[in-house]
Amino acid sequence: MLKHSSHQSYLSAAVLLFALIASPLVNAQCGCPADGHGTPILGGSGLGESFPVRPDMAADPAWQVYEFERDGIRYIQVNDKIGRVRAAVGRIGNTFWVLPIGSDADRVTTSTEITAGGQSRSIYRSNDVEVVLYRNGNQDGWMFRQSDSSR
Repeated sequence: MLKHSSHQSYLSAAVLLFALIASPLVNAQCGCPADGHGTPILGGSGLGESFPVRPDMAADPAWQVYEFERDGIRYIQVNDKIGRVRAAVGRIGNTFWVLPIGSDADRVTTSTEITAGGQSRSIYRSNDVEVVLYRNGNQDGWMFRQSDSSR
């Protein structure tokens, strides 16, 4: 009887030890920050990826625009035709904010008071969001704003 219960103790300890070792490995597989809901914000959802598994919404074939939604927050990401992430914003209602991802993140505006100078064109427009590309010298800039129909 004593051998049997000590065997169960060793087995229980081994299972506990395995669980402690495996737990960080399972979490590390994602490689992205967790949001507290047990699923990744980046990576697995497509946000920040070169070619997310989402429909390309861009009107211009030189660009790719993807929309994501999670917990009532919408995200809009712009990639170039070779898959480089260029810019992204988050949006709740009429409030936009620039996400710190993409090679053009420092040239993204969400202000409706700023007008894009130089050459500009809309590359995406839905009922409530418009993404405008503008050239500033030899650099691309981005304006994310409410579309005219939702103002």
